[in-house]
Amino acid sequence: MTRPFRTFIGVDLGGGKGKTTALTRLRWDPPGPAAPAGSSRMAGEGAAGAGPGGALIVEDCGGNRSRGADGAGGAGGGSGAGGRVGSGPCPLYDERLVEYLLGHRGEAVVAMDAPLTLTACVRCQLPVCPGLASCEVETVRWFRARNAAADQQGKPKYTPYTQRATEVVLHEDHGIMPRETLGQGMGPLTARMAYLRRALSGAFVLNHNLLEVYPKATLTQLFPDPEPAGTAPGGRGPAAGAAGRPLGIGYRDGNGRPIGLDGTARPRLTASQVARHYKRSGHALSIRERVLSELAALGGVAELRFGPGQWREFALQSDHQFDALICAFTAFLWATKGWQLPAEPVFREDGWIWFPPRAARTD
Repeated sequence: MTRPFRTFIGVDLGGGKGKTTALTRLRWDPPGPAAPAGSSRMAGEGAAGAGPGGALIVEDCGGNRSRGADGAGGAGGGSGAGGRVGSGPCPLYDERLVEYLLGHRGEAVVAMDAPLTLTACVRCQLPVCPGLASCEVETVRWFRARNAAADQQGKPKYTPYTQRATEVVLHEDHGIMPRETLGQGMGPLTARMAYLRRALSGAFVLNHNLLEVYPKATLTQLFPDPEPAGTAPGGRGPAAGAAGRPLGIGYRDGNGRPIGLDGTARPRLTASQVARHYKRSGHALSIRERVLSELAALGGVAELRFGPGQWREFALQSDHQFDALICAFTAFLWATKGWQLPAEPVFREDGWIWFPPRAARTD
């Protein structure tokens, strides 16, 4: 199922004010009649080259630049509401960001790297709290069931006032460590996103043309490390050696979940050197170069190119700008690969972080 969108805007909020906020706008040019867009595959088919065809064009790679006297550069690139900003620094504070996004209402999908929903307890409207042990709110019951399965001897492993179900699933079921909605340092970012979602509510609807994404999750899934030679298929534990002995020691509880020597759960994190080192490392620039060179094949398009006045180097050199590009690319995959929400109804209310299925990497 291909969704009818051709414009994809990725936003990395950066922080709680807007000084480091960045955005990227992609436009998809579908293939001609000889290769109709309906030939796209479902999300479960991760083979490179299987996709919608055509080309992806970076039309706007701005949000943190200075605008020259000729008006080139910066968010908006001379088009839309953002293009009216004059010369000088042009950080994407709330008013300017909302104006820019509303300038693309009806045509664009917006993907944001920040929580688009609050936690269950924060958004609760019950007059009196019955307590976590007795609450019948669906999301709280979901957390209660997870806590019971974790068997932490009375200590809650999950808290529905700081976490959402999607973050637990991302961490425990897919091995990707997320940022908690109201975890340490996330309060200002979550509060800003709550304001922005209300400001955009007349034009952008959650999971229709407004998506929550996580660039690190996208890169982890698209660029997993090759399976080590001594690992069993699926990365679920050490394989047996030639003499039948395990290649390493792994501890598991009665349900087969990885645990430490003290018996506490140890979720297996999905290994991805790309996701681990694409920011704040000495290898960041070369890793981003590699990612950018492979995105077209991973998206099933002929090419990903930068339009007039947009600079590849700017996307590569800025952490926030690169994340904004990955946000927009994730929205493109969502639209062309037919991703669907999980069947459990809890995620419709509690929110969902969209990310690709894991690609098979053997190189």
